[in-house]
Amino acid sequence: MANPIARLLGISAREISSPWTDRSSLETATWAHLLDLDADALPVTRAQAMSVAALAKGRNLIAGSIGRLPLVAMTGDAPTPGPTILDQPEQGRPRVITMTWMVDALMWYGVAHYLIVDRYAEDGRPRRIQWVPQWHATTDETGTLIAAWGRPVNRADVIRVDGPHEGILTYASERIRAALRLDRAALIASTNPVPAVELHQTGGTPLTPEQARALVAEYVNQRAKTNVSYSSASIETKTLAASPENLLIDGRKAAALDLARVLGLPAWAVDAPAEAASMTYTNVPARARELIDYTLAPYMAAICERLSLDDILPRGQWCRFDTDPLLAADFGDRMTSYKTAIESGVYTVDDLIAREHGTPRETSK
Repeated sequence: MANPIARLLGISAREISSPWTDRSSLETATWAHLLDLDADALPVTRAQAMSVAALAKGRNLIAGSIGRLPLVAMTGDAPTPGPTILDQPEQGRPRVITMTWMVDALMWYGVAHYLIVDRYAEDGRPRRIQWVPQWHATTDETGTLIAAWGRPVNRADVIRVDGPHEGILTYASERIRAALRLDRAALIASTNPVPAVELHQTGGTPLTPEQARALVAEYVNQRAKTNVSYSSASIETKTLAASPENLLIDGRKAAALDLARVLGLPAWAVDAPAEAASMTYTNVPARARELIDYTLAPYMAAICERLSLDDILPRGQWCRFDTDPLLAADFGDRMTSYKTAIESGVYTVDDLIAREHGTPRETSK
């Protein structure tokens, strides 16, 4: 039997029950309706923010870039075999997905919550965790998770990861609203590129309200199909106003640049126009280094510092992200660098084979 709430809302029951479903826009629309408020008076939602192209691209770049980086367990300065929580934190979900959504939560809300669902018998440290989406989380006045999916949680089973800021939805809400307004204006302009028009009667018997509405409806219908329309000698078509097209285009460009600043990204990362002088990169690794240093590093540090605490990793161990996948140069440049590294004794051949293929020569047989 279909879920009655799903039928009422016109969505599937799966969408309601899925932990991945962000219903924040639906909730905002509902509260706006119940309280008779303009939606702009309510908090900006993640779904609204993700409908802005520059924010969506920035989110996918930041969260996706960090998500695909391996987590490496360390003891002192040396890599060490890591616990399961670093390789596959959630049961049945790849690590890349868990990390991507962790960064997503830190970006939008400034915090990510996880529940410990499995522990190591020998020391009680977490082996598996489960992400609690912000829209399924209930917190107290201190921001501590007290319920997930409507069910109370044991605070001892909660892992809270705090981000480097209070969340983009909080500190950049006005910028996001401005971008949304520009997007709405652009959508209106694209669906109805004709300026505001008045059909002004200049002679003949005055039209009744019903006749006037029928005339307008026919005019709109005809213009929707073709750029050609017809008016009689007694009807004058007046153009009341025309929004300068360039103003809208320039406004969206400026908004994209503003949102790049909000995300901490260089303009090129969200395709925002910028002066050539501001583009300091020369190749892909240089771009990646800029991205890591100025945008990704705070999120990576927040995650690694939390996962390195003694309630998760054994005392003396810590973890870091391996940034090699982002910084890898092209093949020719790598080989030149490797030659220098071997000659200087920094790396052995097997070290470099491991960097390239993940398997040293002596263990690959």
